[in-house]
Amino acid sequence: MSNQDLDDNAVARLGRDYLQALVAGSGRKADHVVEAALDLALPPQRIYLDIFQPTAYAVGQLWQRNKVSVAQEHLATAILERQMGELHPLFRPARQRPHTLVLGCVPDEWHRVGSRMVADFFEADGWTVHYLGANVPIGELVGIARESAADLVGLSAEMLFNLTRVAELVRALGKSGLDGIPVIAGGMPFIAQPELARALNLRGSADHAESAVSLANSIVGAGQGVLG
Repeated sequence: MSNQDLDDNAVARLGRDYLQALVAGSGRKADHVVEAALDLALPPQRIYLDIFQPTAYAVGQLWQRNKVSVAQEHLATAILERQMGELHPLFRPARQRPHTLVLGCVPDEWHRVGSRMVADFFEADGWTVHYLGANVPIGELVGIARESAADLVGLSAEMLFNLTRVAELVRALGKSGLDGIPVIAGGMPFIAQPELARALNLRGSADHAESAVSLANSIVGAGQGVLG
């Protein structure tokens, strides 16, 4: 068995342990999993992509199947967000890129974990990020996009019924004379149906934070930035 296989198997075990910890509502056990991941020298990006993101989806699916309660789902989310906050200082950019992202969840969308992950990855890539969190009013998002001279707007919509809000935001940017700002999106509907991006007049969608950064740099031009 190769070192990579051993590494992948270890990460898979950590993912299972992390899911058990979150379902049990044990922040202590979840902390132990993250500590074990750091002991394996896993970079924070991989902890996000290989442990946090799959677990967040798994908890959401358990909630949809009535296997966990609303309270359990909220507790799991709170534990995960706390640990993301603790890992955030590790997302240090190697350079500063001359690009600005405005990022948030569409109105009535309260699932913000995915967008928070995306914000951290963009910060690590050297972007200036204005992360607005959950349930962002369209007018407010348009306003900060204008004030910050945003190069890109990123939207999160985890629930199918919120896709109309994505379309509303694109129209609102156009009505405000900001239709030149490209818009990308993420969330389960876009993972299941990538063609939604084109249907909603977006520049693209991404299935995880790393691919969102890659997509964004391909749209605006990566540039070399200034080394930190």
